[in-house]
Amino acid sequence: MNQTIISGHLTADIETREIKAREKANGVQHLSKFTLACNDGERVVFMPVEAWNMPHLAEHLFKGSKALLAGSLKQEHWETDTGDKRSRIVLTAHKVDFLDPAPSRESHSHPERGLQRGLQRGQDTRRTRSQNRPSRSAA
Repeated sequence: MNQTIISGHLTADIETREIKAREKANGVQHLSKFTLACNDGERVVFMPVEAWNMPHLAEHLFKGSKALLAGSLKQEHWETDTGDKRSRIVLTAHKVDFLDPAPSRESHSHPERGLQRGLQRGQDTRRTRSQNRPSRSAA
């Protein structure tokens, strides 16, 4: 059985692309790629992740977001231009849970991603009740 459950923080924003399927019946496939940084005692493990047909991930996860993933591991092999053989382990995610609060509209438009960046830097991002109210203007 090849089943892995892992949690960690994204090291960068998600890269997405659409890939045309070989068979006409499948149409277009969506691929999301990112790396998850996971603490393993005193060291950090950087796990490359692929998630197929989950285009919503890029709307909810950003650099620094915490996520819990379940999936299977696969080993990729390739050869460099100089003939050296390389390989790496990649997690193919089948389920992704968001462990951070949902991003607000404000955080989408803010270049620093609002709450996500504040949590990453350890800043106090709590707001008082009056700060959460929209400002009223005289019409």
